Amino acid sequence: MKNFISIYLILCSVVFSQSFNRNIDQFKASSFVRPVAKDSIEILSFMEVSNNTLQFLKKDGLFEAQYEANIAILDSEKEKQSSQLFSDTITVKKFGDTTSKVKKKVITTAFVLPLESYTVTSSLKDLDIKLSGKKDKKIDLEGISSSTFFQIYNPIFVKEVKGLWGFDLNKFPTESGRVIPSNDIISFYQYVVLNPGEYNITISIIGDKKVQWEDSIKATANSSVISHLVNIPIKNIDKRDLKVKVVVSQNRNTSSKSFSFKIKNNTLFDGIDNIDVALAQMSYILTSDEKKELKSLKQSEKEKFFRKVWAKRDPVAQTKVNELMEEYYTRVVFAEENFSRGTSGGWKSDMGMIYILLGKPDDLVRSMNMQGSYNYETWYYFQIGEEFTFIDEYGFGDYRLRTPFLY
Repeated sequence: MKNFISIYLILCSVVFSQSFNRNIDQFKASSFVRPVAKDSIEILSFMEVSNNTLQFLKKDGLFEAQYEANIAILDSEKEKQSSQLFSDTITVKKFGDTTSKVKKKVITTAFVLPLESYTVTSSLKDLDIKLSGKKDKKIDLEGISSSTFFQIYNPIFVKEVKGLWGFDLNKFPTESGRVIPSNDIISFYQYVVLNPGEYNITISIIGDKKVQWEDSIKATANSSVISHLVNIPIKNIDKRDLKVKVVVSQNRNTSSKSFSFKIKNNTLFDGIDNIDVALAQMSYILTSDEKKELKSLKQSEKEKFFRKVWAKRDPVAQTKVNELMEEYYTRVVFAEENFSRGTSGGWKSDMGMIYILLGKPDDLVRSMNMQGSYNYETWYYFQIGEEFTFIDEYGFGDYRLRTPFLY
């Protein structure tokens, strides 16, 4: 049975992923802050709506999806200060494009507001199936507004994406938790509010509590807001516990601030930066020979092994994205978030295992036995003619697979 499920995942996961998942929640939302003046800021917000997020319907030989997106700014009292509404229709020719995570629409907004703390709410609604998703991000600026000498803003890391995104040409902002290098270089914009006149900025990269890289900038400010695009070679730096340290000096006054960040490992899925964990989570689909090989590997050899085994499973080798790998780890993340009660990890649970291998069931039924002593839940997968029953014997939400018996 396990072999059957693994084979089915390899062959069919990408094709059916749209029907298995509540993909409306998988849109990406990010927000960044930079100063406009001493007492005002600009909030730049981005929504990335990939095709797999929406449900496409066949129409006149094509596939069409309609959606509505909204980005709103709420103050500390949850009062709306600004918002922008977008609606669009996406039309594609091929069914394969309807589940693509690469083809996407990028929605951008820019709001100029007083220097305060806010919450950015990004919401997406599929107008065909009426499903909605929402994501909030808090922007805490109390530390900046109360600074003594200078306002040092969080660095805005950027990656290379064709277009104009509010920065220099082809500079697209990215979250500090997944900084993407280009040719072994990371780049970020550093914004500071100070007084007009001469100033000095020293920028250091700290890794494993040691200075890995450092540079100083001496310049003259013509206004109160200054910015610098900083390019840092990372080939030889220690990437553990990374921080950017910014020290600003002007007229015998000095302020400093440190910011944590992580460099994304291009071989791993977003949100996974531990090769041992990523490999352990592949246990459901590794062959016996691959498991034996993994046990014999040195730590330095594991990343190469990871790339190799996923390359063998890449359903469309001609594309840059391994669609099967992304789908697999998207399910792992969902399992960790939803099935961790009473287990050592959501992906290790029985529900997590079935969800990772087959995705969201086509239907499910929750029931209680006649004596009321335990709950059970049955998942139905109509396309493969399978059903799985899980029982919560002790009432703590720790559902164990009862039928079919797979062990």
